[in-house]
Amino acid sequence: MSPRNNHDPTSSGDGSSTNVEEADLREMEDVNQSLDALSCALDAVEQRTDDILSQLRQLLDSNREIRRQLTQQNDNVSEEHQNNDSEDGDDDMVGQIDG
Repeated sequence: MSPRNNHDPTSSGDGSSTNVEEADLREMEDVNQSLDALSCALDAVEQRTDDILSQLRQLLDSNREIRRQLTQQNDNVSEEHQNNDSEDGDDDMVGQIDG
């Protein structure tokens, strides 16, 4: 919103000066109200952004924990398979020696 130029150089007298001041004051009040509304809207956007960021961090932490658990489970399964394979290999060796 651009400021209004209510000053009329052809008019004279104190009455017009008062009208100009009142118009300027009204305009300034309108601008202040618009700025307040904009500030409130920006605060709401900032709060929503902060909430989303917090949710994303929680999701990231949760995914890291799940990934850690899956890796641990996979490691445990791999160890069990290795242990089973080595026991099976020992049985084969015993059977070959006995046979």
